[in-house]
Amino acid sequence: MSRSTEGFGGPVKGSGSPDCLRSSSDASQLAALLKSNPPTTETGPDDLRELEMLLGKLACFKRDLMSSSGIVEATRKQPFSTSHDMEAVAETTARCFAKTIPSRDLTLILEKWKTRGNLLVKRLCVDFDKTKYGEAISLFKGLMLDITNLATNVCLNGDVSIAGKPGPRMVDGYEPASLSMLSDYKGYY
Repeated sequence: MSRSTEGFGGPVKGSGSPDCLRSSSDASQLAALLKSNPPTTETGPDDLRELEMLLGKLACFKRDLMSSSGIVEATRKQPFSTSHDMEAVAETTARCFAKTIPSRDLTLILEKWKTRGNLLVKRLCVDFDKTKYGEAISLFKGLMLDITNLATNVCLNGDVSIAGKPGPRMVDGYEPASLSMLSDYKGYY
């Protein structure tokens, strides 16, 4: 009788802080670097908590996108934060798997994560020397590049299917037939 492994990715919750940290080496290195130098500013502990939440969210997003099952599992219980989320990350993951997320929406979501994360890293690295500061910025930049490339490949490549039926990626605008014969306006306002 031979032993076989199930191939599970491991638990999402309860196996470390932030969640899913084993899915991204950049996220885990950045979290370790920031925890090794506790923040000294007044808002530092809150910034660190928010950045850890964001790192966990990004790592869980990567984990779900890389899974072969196509099931929203790791991102399902990730908290929503208005400071760095446009929609719940589980919703973004579901729209990625269904191929119904427009490229503009995905770009806006990724850009908000990137700008908020950069701001938090910069605020947390106030007391760092130039090499540690550069390392922290580089790790976050690498994480975002990895997430962006993966999300672009998974979410935007392929055919859209809604409830098992093919559908359009973007809904076209409606133009009444009475306006279709009009020419472009070339005058003054």
